[in-house]
Amino acid sequence: MTRIQSLFAAATVAAIAAVVPAANAQNVHFVGAGSSAQWQMAAVAADQLAINENSAVYGGAETVQHWTYGNGAEAVDNRSTVIEPEVGNPWLVWLQDGSGNVTDIWFALSVDSTVGVRTFSAQETTGSGATITVLEPAGTAGANKIKQQVWPDNAVDVALTANALAAIQNQHINVGLTDIRPEDALFATKRALGKLNTSTWAGLGYIGPNANVGSPIYTTQGTGTEATPIEFSLQGKDDPFNKTIAVPAYTTIPVGAAPIVFIMNHGTATAYPSDLKTGVTPGVKDPAGYPLAHLFDGTTACTTTNPAFDASIGGTVTSTPITLFLREPLSGTMNTTEFSLFRSDGNTDDSQEVGVINAYNTPYNPLKLTCQGGGGQRQRAIGTGEVVGSTSPAYGLLGVPNSIGYIFYGFGNASKFGGGANFNYLTLDGVDPLGLPANLTGNGAQTLPTCGGSSAPTCPASLWTGSLSYPNLRNGTYKAWSIYRWLIANSNIGTDPYGFDAVAQAAQDYVDQDVADFVPFLTSTGSDGLSVYHSHFTQEVVTEDNGSATAANSLNGGNTLGGGPEAGGDMGGLIEGPFGITVPTTNGTGEVHTTLVRNKGYELLWKSGVHFTAGTSWEGSTITIGGNSYTIANVPLTTTILYTTTPVGTTNDAIYSFSAPFAYTYPAATAPGVVGKKQ
Repeated sequence: MTRIQSLFAAATVAAIAAVVPAANAQNVHFVGAGSSAQWQMAAVAADQLAINENSAVYGGAETVQHWTYGNGAEAVDNRSTVIEPEVGNPWLVWLQDGSGNVTDIWFALSVDSTVGVRTFSAQETTGSGATITVLEPAGTAGANKIKQQVWPDNAVDVALTANALAAIQNQHINVGLTDIRPEDALFATKRALGKLNTSTWAGLGYIGPNANVGSPIYTTQGTGTEATPIEFSLQGKDDPFNKTIAVPAYTTIPVGAAPIVFIMNHGTATAYPSDLKTGVTPGVKDPAGYPLAHLFDGTTACTTTNPAFDASIGGTVTSTPITLFLREPLSGTMNTTEFSLFRSDGNTDDSQEVGVINAYNTPYNPLKLTCQGGGGQRQRAIGTGEVVGSTSPAYGLLGVPNSIGYIFYGFGNASKFGGGANFNYLTLDGVDPLGLPANLTGNGAQTLPTCGGSSAPTCPASLWTGSLSYPNLRNGTYKAWSIYRWLIANSNIGTDPYGFDAVAQAAQDYVDQDVADFVPFLTSTGSDGLSVYHSHFTQEVVTEDNGSATAANSLNGGNTLGGGPEAGGDMGGLIEGPFGITVPTTNGTGEVHTTLVRNKGYELLWKSGVHFTAGTSWEGSTITIGGNSYTIANVPLTTTILYTTTPVGTTNDAIYSFSAPFAYTYPAATAPGVVGKKQ
């Protein structure tokens, strides 16, 4: 695999003078906890920095080693004995000298985004942050949870050494890995802890033994996993358990963006759904409603013929009951999906949690509930690993035929489906979340790519045209995505060339070359970077804007807002941009009218995105609407109205996405960027 040691060479030489450990010194570079979607990328970045440090500081005399294990460690929030530890999958990377001494360590625990923010923010009398407890004894063999080919050192796990165990045990968490802003993680916590509100679902009723600790949210997947809402505070505010101690100032570093992808196990069916209708159009109240939200809240039939499945895309299917896997309301994945697709801009009444009430009121925790509209079930899965599931024991997508779940996309998880013909991912309103070339889909359209199976479990950005990964996320047409972020105390920023923010930068530099699991926010070389951003509802009072504009990257000329520390919330708002790039198609959404306009055709009324271009060669060309191709009538169009020669669908005033084969150049970003409005 291509390695990126050279990318860090200049920075490493400059840093040698800053950090030169004494013999047998022990440098704890990184102790992270949080998002399961970011667990692997943090590991490969840490491993790369360990390689760099071994070369630059130790002259290659030490050995890079790593260990991973399933549910092998826990984050211990020591603020109260009522708080249960959070168990998850650990990775541990360390440098070891010839005598077996550990000189440098890096660590992260896979839990969820809100737990990552909470344990990073927790304030104890003995120090900031919760602590790590490794549950396995010295000598425990590594479980190779990350494939050998993914690690930059191209090595398998070793057994956990006594020195490595001693080095990490009881260390404080100093990096929070999260898929949502810390303000939004706090909002999700307060919403879960709030009094049950069955009208607006602004409170979910997971009330526990005291005001700061809620009741556990249980899984249905047989793993015994649970998630508990527990109070914490943001920077500058007093900790709710230790009211005389304020949370120190920290920086939220944007690392990159990844799409939410809906995946289906369609069993042995030869015809199955391939597109989901959301009804979500920024600033528009769709009169047809929000079919995807009503599928996941169980108020309509949980079957393959639910109105959420676009019958015009993918053909006719037989009505089959389906199982829906719902994430817990503390999850960054759940909140990104909830506030992009279910409680989105213009629709604050729907929620995945409709009908789900905590254990003090109903037996629906753990959630395993037949849909109110009939058909199959809604089941709770905690963590991406449970949504992906297992064949033995059988649970999640891998183990349950005729099921659908959603995850932040990553090739590590996609490779577990093995390119199997009974798995497919779904588009949203006809927009593909991956946008990979058709020859990579293997057994059919929208089959999950493996890029070589077990021998090559990850995919580089070079698989996409021009190395522009996830093109529909980059061009702003795919609705469901979020920015990966790391919380790092201001006192730690820039202090360690092999830790903290250095690991975050390494992850962005590494992603394009080997593990293209996300779009980097900005690489150190400026060769790639995100050119869209979210301007969303803010859950807390936020006075800052979205930061300065970045310089244009060299890969596609795009720039973005948020070049400095982020500000603002991420939930339930609008996609802004792209900025400063030229895209090969003009994209947006429009309202279709099924009544023939004499001598013109069938009207498509522009609603959002790039306007139509009057006085060009559009007339008589083709346009893709809702995933299907139509001919534009050869009559003059305006910036907001064009006509097709045949009707689009059968529902008048329905909202569809469109894409016309004409290039469009977006203006560059300007600062400051708007934060959005408070919900």
